[in-house]
Amino acid sequence: MKQHYTISIGFLLCISSYTFSQVNYTANDFAHAPSYEGHFLYGTNMGWYGNSWDDKSLADIAAGNNSRGVRGVGAKTLRPSLPEEFLESWGYDIRLSEFAHYGTLGIRDNTVMLGWPSAAHRDNNTYGGCADQSMLFANLYEPIWDGGANGTPVNDNNYFALYLYKTVSRYKDQVKFWEIMNEPDYDVGGNAWKGPGETGNWFDNDPAPCDLLNMKAPVFYYIRMLRIAYDVIKTVDPTALVATGGLGYPGFLDAILRHTDNPADGSVTAAYPLHGGAYFDVLSFHSYPMFNLATWDNAINGFVFHRHSDAAVNEYVKLKQQFSQVLESYGYDGIVYPKKVFICTENNIPKKSINDLIGSDEAQRNYVIKALVESQRNDIRQYYIFMLGDDRPVATADNWFQVMGLYQNLTGIGPHANGGAYNQQYPNAGIGFKTTSDLLMYYRYNEARTMAMNLPANIGGAAFTDSIGSTVYVLWAKTTTDLSEATAAVYSFPPDMNVSPLLSRREWNFSVTGVTTTIPAANIPLTGTPVFLSENFVPLPVRDREIPTRDEEAAFDVVLYPNPAANATGVRFTLQSPAPVTVNIFNTSGQLITTIVSARRYGTGTHFIPFNNTQTLPSGVYHCTFETDKVRIVRKLIRE
Repeated sequence: MKQHYTISIGFLLCISSYTFSQVNYTANDFAHAPSYEGHFLYGTNMGWYGNSWDDKSLADIAAGNNSRGVRGVGAKTLRPSLPEEFLESWGYDIRLSEFAHYGTLGIRDNTVMLGWPSAAHRDNNTYGGCADQSMLFANLYEPIWDGGANGTPVNDNNYFALYLYKTVSRYKDQVKFWEIMNEPDYDVGGNAWKGPGETGNWFDNDPAPCDLLNMKAPVFYYIRMLRIAYDVIKTVDPTALVATGGLGYPGFLDAILRHTDNPADGSVTAAYPLHGGAYFDVLSFHSYPMFNLATWDNAINGFVFHRHSDAAVNEYVKLKQQFSQVLESYGYDGIVYPKKVFICTENNIPKKSINDLIGSDEAQRNYVIKALVESQRNDIRQYYIFMLGDDRPVATADNWFQVMGLYQNLTGIGPHANGGAYNQQYPNAGIGFKTTSDLLMYYRYNEARTMAMNLPANIGGAAFTDSIGSTVYVLWAKTTTDLSEATAAVYSFPPDMNVSPLLSRREWNFSVTGVTTTIPAANIPLTGTPVFLSENFVPLPVRDREIPTRDEEAAFDVVLYPNPAANATGVRFTLQSPAPVTVNIFNTSGQLITTIVSARRYGTGTHFIPFNNTQTLPSGVYHCTFETDKVRIVRKLIRE
């Protein structure tokens, strides 16, 4: 194996000086329960649009790049792949520059797809009577570790373990979620969708290897991959999360949870003691609800169609709930075993109707915004749109997946074909995605406030609150008519919510128009397109600072004291390492009032900075921003 290495000298030195402590726990242990406290992230799959684009320029139009005058589409995280066949051919460092570039754009907590063995490392066996060779790695059942006999802590003859070790060691700083394969349950046999009791279903029967297009191997082998991945990835980076590879069918999840990685039959033995749920933290799933918007009606002896955005969103949420039910049936309920984190790494509907499935510009726009809201309501922690851009003009598209982009057709129009110019164009779905990301990125779903809204059955929506107590409400009238987004409703906030009598309103296209209007909090007219309402949209400047997780905020321990303040006040904070600190005071309109300190370097420890120049501020509410080179934390300041 050593002849295949393409490793820098610095990396080799790092390996030789690092003492690995192999994990001695699994995902079944509460002491190591999966935790993801980061903000909900708006993600995208990037796609391939020809040589006029590279991964850096695609990241530019996903997240925005101020240095190049690119606004972006509001993406905060990406889902690239790092196939073994690619890394073995071009060297494992081949994408380090791209991943570093993602970080400069504020992209974080990426999900990376793993798999696709090189020809030399592919299993050449066939299984279950298939004519096709296995798609998986050879030597999966070789020992994972060999104590450094080959210069690495893993057994080099276990090709999958070695690939994981080399990849995760290099890219771990930019990756939070590692997906094991892409769509291992891709079914060509027609049984995956069936429920328990139906002939051939996967709850009562194991998937046939020949039916698993991306595996061509027994499900036990996929569990083996999860076991290897959990062991190696957690050893290299204990903070990383191991995810399933974008599952589409609850029956396949059931097969993972009821079997071990025993290659004979998935049964429990001393060598294979745990079922598959012990070896992943995150349930990553895919949802394309346009395929599920028809129900059979015996009364008419035919299908009844529900091709509108709310029906599509309901199907997306229903699939998540079905996965949750399977997990809970095997004890992953937070009582017997820790709950799994959920992310959705592929999701959308097309902007053109093909083969009579849902598809229009308006339906896609409404669906995207509603799906982002409902993801957060249903504890789905990341949402990745499919796809960053269309790869065919709408007029000539003949496949649903060609027209699911947040940009219009990108093929051949990238900066490498235009003298460095970026000529991408937003469709309405892209504008809606960016508006939602821009307005809700600093907010978390507020269940209590949402319940207090007492939404009637014909109105959808949710409340989102930020760290300083500001709330944004998203509302829409639910669609009900096949092939139509036309609907209407009127909503009034309940008096006991004490919402301001006048609210600021922003439409789905605010990211382009910048228009804010003022409306009463009673008798609000709604359509099938979501609107954003707030007592006070706080347009504090957004800089390229990482949004801290709750744990990170706790580590900085930023406190204003006294607060409320009658006279003098100040900020107390804690640094785990030396850092430059900037503290600003803004009014509620987002105007900078005063700078307390600017890029002043403080050492490790706890510090207090008095606000000597705020004593003359009029009484009212202000916002204090605390910033280092890594994070930006906002606190509300009240002057009495």
